[in-house]
This record gives sequence, structure tokens and C-alpha cells, in this order.
Amino acid sequence: MSNEALRQMLNGMTVDQSKRKPVLEDHVAVKRKLIPRFMHALGDKLSQYSWTRQLVPEAIWLALIIDRHGYIAARNLCLDLIKAATNTAASKILPPLIPLSSFTNLDEEQKSAMVSELNQSVRHEISDALAALTHIAPHHPLGFLAEGLAPAEFDGERFSKVLEDCYDRSGKLAVLAMALGQWLGMEQGKVHIAPHLVEDVIGRLQDIADYPNTDASLDAVGGIRASAPMLFMQPPTENDMVADEAAWVGEFWDRVAGFGSCMFADTLQDETLEDADEFTAFVVNYRNAVRADLRARLRHWRLDLKHVEVFEVVAALLCRQATLAIDLGSSPAIWNPHTAPIMLRAMADVFITLAWILKDPEARSKQFVDDGLGAIKLQIAHHERALETYTDPAEREQTREMIEMWQSWLDSQRMSHFIEVNLGSWSGISTRKMADEAGFIDFYNYVYQPFSSVAHSNWAHVSMFNTIFCENPAHRRHRAPAIAPIDGDPHWLFLATKYLSKTFHHFDEVMQLSDMPDSAFDFMLAE
Repeated sequence: MSNEALRQMLNGMTVDQSKRKPVLEDHVAVKRKLIPRFMHALGDKLSQYSWTRQLVPEAIWLALIIDRHGYIAARNLCLDLIKAATNTAASKILPPLIPLSSFTNLDEEQKSAMVSELNQSVRHEISDALAALTHIAPHHPLGFLAEGLAPAEFDGERFSKVLEDCYDRSGKLAVLAMALGQWLGMEQGKVHIAPHLVEDVIGRLQDIADYPNTDASLDAVGGIRASAPMLFMQPPTENDMVADEAAWVGEFWDRVAGFGSCMFADTLQDETLEDADEFTAFVVNYRNAVRADLRARLRHWRLDLKHVEVFEVVAALLCRQATLAIDLGSSPAIWNPHTAPIMLRAMADVFITLAWILKDPEARSKQFVDDGLGAIKLQIAHHERALETYTDPAEREQTREMIEMWQSWLDSQRMSHFIEVNLGSWSGISTRKMADEAGFIDFYNYVYQPFSSVAHSNWAHVSMFNTIFCENPAHRRHRAPAIAPIDGDPHWLFLATKYLSKTFHHFDEVMQLSDMPDSAFDFMLAE
């Protein structure tokens, strides 16, 4: 056997396996990142957008009219609206009247003239379709159409359904809104089509009415979806490649955030306690105190849908910190220096990560999410390659199901070919540097670093807790293997509670929350 073959065998590989191509070989390696090739080619010219966050507020008016009157009738109503607007604009050059925010370019005189110009039955039908939006955001860019009209009945359930349908950019309502936007752009002369393609494009816009039930509509949908950024995003200024977000987008999410409460399964409810022994009562009461502290902060921290990534990341890290404290409190067997420091080191990691993110929440939350998506993308690639070597059908099927689960999770957030893979630190700097920049270098030195020796099982830890001196003088006092017998000590839980409290207090300070409870820490002090 050759040395190379032996090396591969010792590494758990066969010669054939060693010839496999590296995962994600179609990506371009730039420093510690793997970047999809087309993203690398575009470089700074590529600007990603969010259909849900940026474009849904601009397309919602079309979706509401389509939902109320149907695609064809909505097209006719919107064309009448656009004609009235352009007729009253006189010599003023208007931007494409497609995104809802574009109607803010009309001054008060033009709005008044537009209402007079518009057929009153058309005005009533459009106002009726937009009634729910007008109720939630009375001063939306087309809100002037309803001025002087009897208020229509508010149908919150319908608005919620339309909004939910719009979130799916491949769903019927979202696709029809995009198609109607393209039609309006063509009618205004703002979307230019080569003369020999006009008939084909119009045919596709007609075919899309049957989406997704016909082959013709399915053939048409790709080009229509691709046009969405051009139709609904603000046109860039002369010197900018990417336009600033319209003020209406922020206002929309501010208004929608106040429309009803969040709806999700409540996983933060207190546990009930019946006929429990003293220790079980202690554990349950401690866990409930942690939940109470967490609930109080999430209840008082206002949801900002304009910056939903910040809310998601920060809230998830708070929940993670609470989870670690709860699990440590539930496991007295690990209240010892063998295992508890691993949990405490994880809590120190969460604190430093959160503190660093809170110095620049929007940019760093995005960075945190991007790194997590890239990690799953890489994980999928490794398991897909592993499938090539599996001979056990059950193992292959189990791995395939796992890949499908991960891929579904990934696709729910971003398309894979828009995801970079980060092979280095998620923040681009060391944890020590993060702690220093966040103002917590002492916490790093006195907590994170010492507990890292336990997490990494380095010599400083294993020599102390997993060896014992041989007492035979002839054996040079060598170290023999051992597992140090150590009784559980609630001091380790006290430290976890202390770090949890530190996390909550820093969050309170940054978010300017006052009079927040410290129930878990108070509970530990009392005990």
C-alpha cells in the first residue's frame, strides 16, 4: 500500500473518495469567503432587495384592487386612475405611477384636479378596495381619493389575507400585482419594450390572468417577477446606483405594526407547580423567574417592522441566553467545574455577540443572519457530497430528508445563489476584538477566556480535573487518568443568573427600557 493510500485510509477515505471535487467549487474564494460566481462578477453593481420589506408596501394598492375587483377589472380601474393623474399633471414630468409612493409627487392642486377628472364610479370602486389601507394609514399616498366619501366598512380580516398573500412573491396575488404594474408602466410609456416584442409581452400579461392554472401563465411568470424591482423601487438619482427607500415604506410598516397583536405559539408561559418536593419547586420557580424577566422585555420593546432583522436577531439572542440559564437551572448534575463552565462560556459568547451587535444593530444583525445562512448552505453542500459515498439506503434516505429540511429553511429566507459562505469569524474580527469594541474587554478576560479552556478541553483544564498524580516514587510522579469527583454547587447557577442579568441590563440600557424586573437574580439572592 502506498503512503498516500495509507494516509487516506487513516483519514477514513478511500482513494476514489479523495478524488471528489471540493464542495461549492463553483464559488469564488475571496479571503475567507466563498462567493457565488455571478455575485462576484457583478461586485458593487449588485444590490439585493427584499420583496416583502421594500416592495410589498409599494404594490399593496394593486393587490387590494385586484383582490376586490379581479385582475381585468383592476387593470381598467388603474388605467383610468393613471390617465386622470397624467391629464392633470399638465407639463410636469411625473415618474412612473406604479409604486404607491409615486403618487406623493402630485401636489394638492393636482390631487384635487385628479379627483374631479376621475369618473366618480371609478373613484368609489378604488376607494372601496383601498378602504382597509385607508383605515390603517389614513394619509397613504392615495388616501386623498377617499376624502369626502362615506367611510367604507373596515375589513381587517381581508387586509390581513391580502398582505399575507403578497408576501409570497410566487403566489397568485403578488404575481398579478407585478403584472399589473408592468401593464401600467407600458401604458405610461415608462416601460419600454422593443416594437417586435410588444405583442408577445401584452399576450403574456393577458395570459397571467389564469396563473397558475395554465402552461401559458406559468411560462409568463418568470419575466414578470424579474421586472418587480424596476417597477416598484424608487428610481436612482443621477449619482447613485441604488435609490433611497421611499418614506412611505417606513410609514407603512409603522402603521401595520400597530394593526393587531403578534400571533404565534406562546412558548414563554410559566410552568405550573403541584405537589412538588422542595428542590423541584426551586427549579420550577427559578425557570419561571427567568421567563418573567424575558417576557417583560419583549413586551416593552416595540416591534419595528422597518428593521425586522434587528428585532429577530436581538430577540433570538435574548431567548438563547434565557434558554441556557433555564437549562443549567434544570440540571443540578452539571453544577460542577467539569460541565457548567461550558454553558457559562456559551452565555459569555451570547453576551459579547449581543453587545457588539447593539453598537450598530441594523448592519450587524444582517451580518449575523448572513453568516448563519452561509453556514447552513455549506452544511447542505457537505451532506450532498456525502450522499455520493453512502451505500446504506436507510442512511441515504435519512440524509436526503435532512438536506430537504435544511434547504426548505434556507429557501424561506433567501435564494441559495444569493448566499455567501463565510469560513472565518462571522463578524470579521475576533471575539476579543468584539468585546473590546463593545466596551466589555474585562468580561472577555475574566469570563469568556477562562471558561474557553473548559469548552476546548485544553491542558489547563484536563490536567486539573482529569488527571491525578501517581504516588509511586519510582514513577516520577506522572499524571494518571482521573475523573475528579465533585459535588454539585449552586454557585454555578448563580453565575449563570448573573450573566443573564448582565445581558438583560445591557439590553435595557441600549433600548432605553426602565423599571425592568430582575426576578431571576433576586430569586437566587433570596435562596
